[in-house]
Amino acid sequence: TIGENDPESAKLLTEESLGALTWTTFHPSYSYEDFVEGLRPFDAGEGRVGLKLDDGLFKRICHAAEGKPGQKYLLIIDEINRANVSKVFGELITVLERDKRGLPIVLPQSKQSFTVPPNLFILATMNTADRSIRLLDTALRRRFAFIELMPDSQKLQGAAVGGLALDDLMEALNARISKHVGREKQLGHSYFLDSGQPVTDPDQFAQRFRQE
Repeated sequence: TIGENDPESAKLLTEESLGALTWTTFHPSYSYEDFVEGLRPFDAGEGRVGLKLDDGLFKRICHAAEGKPGQKYLLIIDEINRANVSKVFGELITVLERDKRGLPIVLPQSKQSFTVPPNLFILATMNTADRSIRLLDTALRRRFAFIELMPDSQKLQGAAVGGLALDDLMEALNARISKHVGREKQLGHSYFLDSGQPVTDPDQFAQRFRQE
């Protein structure tokens, strides 16, 4: 996961005072026009199609956060590495930094002055086993703090299937995976959980191995 320039920002997820929450998922077709602003088609009537300048998701959130400076806003971006990040963020890549929050820039299409308010936090997720992470722009890497979330066998402690301890099994499997395939390919504890609780039914456990 990525927290905006500070690992402590990840703790905001547990605060009751977090405020507005927006969730989006990046994908290969996600663009600057979706995120910031851009010309979008609209029905101009009589079978005609026109173009108008629309605000993107991030621009709308920034305006909302500016209007309520006392409230914290959080934008969660799932699968951030799936999109062309440098293209999606564009000139905003600079003003995301903490010491540049509030610094005005001029957007190239609308020619409007734009700032990223300090009460907006960005948390993004990615899977390091995904090869597309290699495309993640260096400019983004140095502007965010990275928090690694590894498999946690403690969540399986005390659970067993047919006398087989799940925590010991996961640790043994991951030790072999790390040695022969690489630590990025390890199995997460979620494979052994169902609705947050360890899987103890033998049939369900076997199904997880066959299908997942």
